Amino acid sequence: MTGLIGSIATVLAFLVFLGIVWWAYAPRFKKQHEEDGMIPFLDSKTSPETQSGDAHNPRT
Repeated sequence: MTGLIGSIATVLAFLVFLGIVWWAYAPRFKKQHEEDGMIPFLDSKTSPETQSGDAHNPRT
């Protein structure tokens, strides 16, 4: 009986994993994920798209 419960738990965990992967890569969520990815740069004077140069040698 414990083997059956373990198998069911494994299948459920795999289905949850597939659901998370689908949610992360679904085309309809792309815009929202791109906007969320820019949150760390909201306080920056320039966004990463407008910055040029090396990250170790930023222009001021």
